[in-house]
Amino acid sequence: MLFKNQIKISVFLTLIFFVATGCSKNEKSDKFVAKVNDAVLTEEQINRALSEKRNSGKNRSEFIQNWIEKEILYQEALKNGILDGNEFKTIIEQSKKELAASLYINKFLDQENTTPTEEEIQQYYESCKDDFKLNDDLFRVNIIYMNDFDRAVQFRNKAIETSWKNALNSSQNSSSIISVEQDRQIFRYQFQPPIFMRSVSALQKDEISLVMETEPAKFVVVQLIEKLGKDTIPPLSIVKVEVQTILTIILKKEKLKKYIDKLIADHNLEIKRYSE
Repeated sequence: MLFKNQIKISVFLTLIFFVATGCSKNEKSDKFVAKVNDAVLTEEQINRALSEKRNSGKNRSEFIQNWIEKEILYQEALKNGILDGNEFKTIIEQSKKELAASLYINKFLDQENTTPTEEEIQQYYESCKDDFKLNDDLFRVNIIYMNDFDRAVQFRNKAIETSWKNALNSSQNSSSIISVEQDRQIFRYQFQPPIFMRSVSALQKDEISLVMETEPAKFVVVQLIEKLGKDTIPPLSIVKVEVQTILTIILKKEKLKKYIDKLIADHNLEIKRYSE
């Protein structure tokens, strides 16, 4: 049922897409990027569509090709009377209700405060600690990536002699720095290449690694802040974002359930049950 509903909504959204992106025969501008008979796709429509969340990850050429294919199929469906068929009309009508309800729910939740308090986060964590048990070793690390081996060695020596923070402050304007990651949480299986994982695994708390070349002309220095073993329960500070995300979903569901119950009570709802 869920899959069928998704298909229906997808069909309806596709129809909305053609209306929104201008598969119109009344387009007057000569500046178009693609044209299928009288339907045109303009630069403005492309830019607007690619800025939308539903098109995130799509590049320009991919979007244009998708538009062409959908427009051609739409025009063929139009010629073959698909839009006049009862099945299409039924799907559109049902999808309109589902889409409108979904948008209304989003609007309702946007107006509600569903951000859990610090106390609620703490209480939920304490009551569900076992749910956050680690499935693999977790490392908290500081990492710096540099494109110059000698500079990386200098950074490491400075960090050992003073501190990671001082070394970072002294090197912050260096053109040899590719990127820096502060207090990154990374599981053992996420380390690539293997030399990276072996080096970090051997470190003690606050220890700084040797300079590693993980890729050609890419040198890495790592400081281990903390290691949490597999099957241990991490402190709240490690999983706070995850706890907050879960709790926010729960709060949204609870508020929505109460609101729907209220709407049911306010409307003239009649349910007739028939027995054979």
